[in-house]
Amino acid sequence: MKNFYDKMCQSFLAKGIRSFYQTAIFVSGMIILLAMVATVVLRYVLKMNLFGMDEIILCFVFWFYFFGGVNGSREDSQIRADVAATLIKNKKAVWILRLVTRVIELVVLAFLVVLSVQLFITNCDRMPSTQGLKIPYIVPQFAIVVGFALMFIYNVGHLLRALIDGPETEEKEV
Repeated sequence: MKNFYDKMCQSFLAKGIRSFYQTAIFVSGMIILLAMVATVVLRYVLKMNLFGMDEIILCFVFWFYFFGGVNGSREDSQIRADVAATLIKNKKAVWILRLVTRVIELVVLAFLVVLSVQLFITNCDRMPSTQGLKIPYIVPQFAIVVGFALMFIYNVGHLLRALIDGPETEEKEV
């Protein structure tokens, strides 16, 4: 049972999801970079304006940002102000504190998943779009739904691993 989380993360589905969003992070990052360079060159060197480029960049920025958050959740590498864990020397107390923070993270993420799904459904009904290129808002907003849902799943896995491993085991990277 102790290796359940590690085996789960090595499954075909988990590897496929990880490969997909890591590729999406790379591709969207490259598109953002190239689009920004093209915008600067066109605007300041050639004195031309590329209509709607900011709307395209914004779509890719959403996916880049939220998949980056998913990757941080998988690695459990988000920035934390975990001062208490450095001051407390008792491993069991640190473990309990970490469990409490994991539960709080899950409650917040569950709330954000629900809100993002509601936002997505509302905008599927209304179908608002950007002013210039008429890109539906659901394109970047779907990144919010997917991102928060995957972050929630990874945090459930981290909580289960912490519960299974107990207070004596240091948290490890997957």
